[in-house]
Amino acid sequence: MAAPAWVRTAAMKIFIGVIYSLLPEIILLIAAALLAGFIGQFPPSGILALELVSLFILLAALAMSIQFNRRRIFFALLSLTVAYGGLLAAAGAPDSVNAQILSGGLCLLLPFNLLWTHALAERGIFTRRGAWPFALLAIEIVFVAALMGAGALQVARALFVHFVNWPALSATGISQPGLLLLAVGLLWFNDGLIRRHNPELAAFFFSLVAAAVMLHTRQAGILATFAAAAGVAFGFAIVLESWSMAYEDELTGLPGRRALEEQLRQLGSRYVIAMLDVDHFKRFNDDYGHDVGDQVLRLVASRLQKSTGGGKPFRYGGEEFTLVFPGRTLEEVAPVLEALRGDFATSGFNPRRGERRSAAPGVSDPDAEVALRVTMSIGAAESGARHRDPWSVLMTADRALYKAKQTGRNQVCLDQA
Repeated sequence: MAAPAWVRTAAMKIFIGVIYSLLPEIILLIAAALLAGFIGQFPPSGILALELVSLFILLAALAMSIQFNRRRIFFALLSLTVAYGGLLAAAGAPDSVNAQILSGGLCLLLPFNLLWTHALAERGIFTRRGAWPFALLAIEIVFVAALMGAGALQVARALFVHFVNWPALSATGISQPGLLLLAVGLLWFNDGLIRRHNPELAAFFFSLVAAAVMLHTRQAGILATFAAAAGVAFGFAIVLESWSMAYEDELTGLPGRRALEEQLRQLGSRYVIAMLDVDHFKRFNDDYGHDVGDQVLRLVASRLQKSTGGGKPFRYGGEEFTLVFPGRTLEEVAPVLEALRGDFATSGFNPRRGERRSAAPGVSDPDAEVALRVTMSIGAAESGARHRDPWSVLMTADRALYKAKQTGRNQVCLDQA
């Protein structure tokens, strides 16, 4: 029985969304796979160079995680680096009992470590409360070393226990317990990516894929390639999230003050800048609490993002927002700003559900007593002979906003002098 059309459409949207959010990791995976295809043509010196480069990438990513105090990524990279060294050692003598014990132990521990490190709270790396992950990794190393010291074939067989006798599972070097952990981890991370894309989560997802390849192969060159790819993925996540913290407002998701400054430097000779302010915003915080105030700011940001007219929204600070209209005149932008102001003025906001709804007069509504009214005052100015500098236009728009608030609020004031 075929699934309904809406189910297929929703599934396709989710699939496309996940693929789009993982695009950098997919490109990295393709590049690693292409390089792995040529590993067999490398001379021994080339393989050694690749191993050293991979180690350098992992250590560089570790240094970045320390610099930015990223606890989860640090311990994930530390686990990957230790596992990389262990797998290289096992690849040197794959038929020995100790190599089988080492491989079987890493099949369990590497996916397990990537799962629990992602669950860590970001409380700093070198702190008293953050010492236990170091202890856990040390216990794991001692435990595997003790098993190797015993050198018992029964231990190796226990680590590679078979739950099911499927021929397809016998074709891989990964133990079935390890395959189960990898599958659980991939499903967990994939579920998180469906809910909300996060560069760090995407890097953990990719690291599990790379770990699967590393645990499957017995070739040092392929090990080095995918270990390096995992290091690059984590390094990219650190850079991307650091950029996001610097340029995006965490509460609203809009570009922040620094991003606005970058935008102003890129403007041409004709543009309009509008400053927007939530009227009586202090009342929302005082009467309903800061959670409701935060909901109001997110509401405003959502409406600005959906607004047509070619304006790019920014959060300027507090309850103030900025719209930048490149290549537009004040005459062209005025109807857009008035429509935006009117849209807020004629809509209600329910703080219990965080939703907007019609507040048309004369309509009976049992929830009317909890519908809050959010209005905006707007000031705008355009570039020209008087204002050639973007910061001057911005300050002029801010003065127009102040005039709009002084003369009654809930209105648009244009600097047309």
